Amino acid sequence: PDDFQTSLVVGTGLTGSTGFEIAPDGRIFVLERAGTIKIVKDGRLLSRPFAALPAEPTGDLGLVGVAFDPDFGVANHWAYFYYTGRDLLNHVVRFDASTDVGAAGPVEIFRTQTPSQQLHVGGSLAFGPDGKLYVAVGDNGYAPNAQDLSNPHGKILRIDKDGSVPSDNPFYGQSGRFGAIWAYGFRNPWRFQFDQSNGRLFGGDVGNHSWEELNRIVRGGNYGWPV
Repeated sequence: PDDFQTSLVVGTGLTGSTGFEIAPDGRIFVLERAGTIKIVKDGRLLSRPFAALPAEPTGDLGLVGVAFDPDFGVANHWAYFYYTGRDLLNHVVRFDASTDVGAAGPVEIFRTQTPSQQLHVGGSLAFGPDGKLYVAVGDNGYAPNAQDLSNPHGKILRIDKDGSVPSDNPFYGQSGRFGAIWAYGFRNPWRFQFDQSNGRLFGGDVGNHSWEELNRIVRGGNYGWPV
């Protein structure tokens, strides 16, 4: 637009930034790949980090996802983060973000069981309009994982705030199937977002060489055609 303007929010003081999210109270939480979480408050990058997680900054790995509880500022001040640790497992953890330094955490609410080997860990973390937490996990560099319903790799997961599995998930309680799966068939769903106007979930799946995909993600499966 003719009146579109840009402004520099942070010019220095960040290393290997992988993402950010604006908290309901206006603070900007910035992720650094090596595990440090920093805050921009009142237009200033705070000198003291919010927290430092033991992330592994190699390959596709590191600190890559952040989300705020839908009840943030009302019933709690929980902030959630997704990272690949030095143990090479993918973790979702929670802090109390009442202040500018993380408290009561990290509380782990989810982790994978198979080590990630450099590639395809996904990255997005977001609450849906249903109040559930959605987590994007890549195929771990092994394409057959995306169609294997016994593991979380190559999937969009849907869990409760405490990490438990909702009973209305499509594969909940089914033998040999990972109950947290909401949709499957992904290579590396690096980023996704909910359309606030209708609640639909759209995800960007990182392709191989020639193709990238933007998919409308459907409960119980990713039907594979870009939108």
